[in-house]
Amino acid sequence: MNIPKLKFKKMTLKENIDTIKWAYYEDNGTLSVHDFTTQYFPQLAHLDKNLSRKEVYQIIEQVVKEEYEKCEEKINQEVIRYNHIWENYNDIYFQTLETYLGVRWPKNLNIIDGKVGLIPVFPRYLDHFCFSISTEVEDWKIIETCAHETLHFLWFEKWKIMHPEIPRREYDAPFLTWQYSEMVTDPILNNQPFSTMFPFHEYGYDSFYNMYDGDVLVMDRLREIYSEDIGIEDKINRGFEYVNNVLEKEEKNDRDNLS
Repeated sequence: MNIPKLKFKKMTLKENIDTIKWAYYEDNGTLSVHDFTTQYFPQLAHLDKNLSRKEVYQIIEQVVKEEYEKCEEKINQEVIRYNHIWENYNDIYFQTLETYLGVRWPKNLNIIDGKVGLIPVFPRYLDHFCFSISTEVEDWKIIETCAHETLHFLWFEKWKIMHPEIPRREYDAPFLTWQYSEMVTDPILNNQPFSTMFPFHEYGYDSFYNMYDGDVLVMDRLREIYSEDIGIEDKINRGFEYVNNVLEKEEKNDRDNLS
């Protein structure tokens, strides 16, 4: 049995700059990454709208470089702290997750990277089994982020087996496959065997908890599906079909209201 180790390390200056360049221009509607970026780096909040992207990138490079150099020792300290916090959960969680999802971690996957830097949001990179996280994160949030992001990694290993017909691009925002993968972290991590393993209550994007199917909260129904005494494949497929049907009804109602 191959159980990978999640290891935190310092994000390089270039990686940090590249992340902020992406985040500054990113806004997928579900989470305003741009707004989080300008809150995190106020120096970027009121740039001249007539600046070219090249000029904005030059400002980002300078701003991030100055902050990174001031905080480099802090980043190093946080790498040590984060590794210490997560190491007690790594093996038991990854083994339990394998059993729960009924799929093994890739044989050649030994290390999952958690990159620590100065960033406003925590992007993940499915194809490289790594994610990024900022400094000064509370202990419980470190554990939640590790559990949440690594769940996605093994979830999509299962998903590829169950639904090889769905293209890779739909694993990312804004597609339904991505949205569903974000929604299920709540009913999975807040249920046994994980609910007693961790010192946090999993909570997804705010918008998920405002989704209704008539008078029923969609997230409540998803929790019911994942609490049923059925196989994981049935849970995954029933939940996906349910969310898809809800969204299709919403789209139809929107079209009818416009006509």
